[in-house]
Amino acid sequence: MSKDTPSIFQKLMGQLSVYALNETHPDTFTVIRMKKEAKKIMTTNQALGASAYGLIAAAEGDLEESERQHAIAIKLSRKPHYVMYRSMSMRTLGNHAESYRLMQSIMKVMPKPVDLIDAEIIVAFDTGHHQDVKNYYDELVRIQGGISTQSLIRVYFSTLILKSNIDLDAFPFIASLVKSLAKNHHIKDPGTLVELIGDQLFFWIEIEKDENTLALMNEQLAGDLASITPYNLDHFHAGFRTEVEHPAMKYEDIFEVINDYEPNNT
Repeated sequence: MSKDTPSIFQKLMGQLSVYALNETHPDTFTVIRMKKEAKKIMTTNQALGASAYGLIAAAEGDLEESERQHAIAIKLSRKPHYVMYRSMSMRTLGNHAESYRLMQSIMKVMPKPVDLIDAEIIVAFDTGHHQDVKNYYDELVRIQGGISTQSLIRVYFSTLILKSNIDLDAFPFIASLVKSLAKNHHIKDPGTLVELIGDQLFFWIEIEKDENTLALMNEQLAGDLASITPYNLDHFHAGFRTEVEHPAMKYEDIFEVINDYEPNNT
C-alpha cells in the first residue's frame, strides 16, 4: 500500500464529515474531485477505496450506492474498520438506529474504538440524538477511553437535556430547524450553550449577527418550534443570541453532573 493512501483517505474523511455534521450535500464539482481521490485510493487498496466511494455516496444522499460500495469493502476485508465506515455513512444518511446498531457490533470486536466513539458523540449531539451521546460516553467509560474536550462538553449538555425530562424525540426536529435557519442566514459553526434552571431548559445558539437579524431568526424559530407536534415544549426555550462571555467551567463540575445522572425509568 502506498504511504500516501491512508493520508488521502483521512483527508477525504475530514471533508466528508462536514457534510455529515451539517446534513448538507456536496456540489457536483466537489463530488467529482472527491471521487478522483477515491480512485487513487482504489489503485492501492480496493477495500479502502470502496469505503471511500461509499462515504461519498452517502454524502450525496445515495443510499443504494453507498450500501453497494460498503458491501464490496466488507467482502474484501474482515477488519472492523470497514463496518465502522458503513456506520458513518448510515449516520450521514440519517439512519441513526442502523448506525448505532453497527457501532455496537464494532465495539464487540474492537477493544478500544476511542476515536470513532468520540467522533460519533459530536455527530449525535449535533443531530439531536442526546441519548446516543450518553450511551457513547458510557461506552468510553467502560473501555477506559479518553474523550476530547469538545465531545465532553456535548456529553454535559446532553446530560442536562436528559435531566430535563423533555421528550427526547423532539430534539432531532429541533436540531434540524436550527440548522435550517442557520443555513438560510449563511451562518457556519454557531456556538451552543445548554442551561437547565429548575425545570426550564434553555438552548442558546450563539452567532455573530446584528440585532435585526437576531430578532428575525428568533421569530422564525419560535414559529417553527410551535409547529412541532405532538411534543410538549412548555419547559423548553431556544433562541439565537450574540456570543456572551461564560465563566470557565471546572472539569470536576462537568463530571459531577454527568456521573450523577440517573435515568428515569418510570
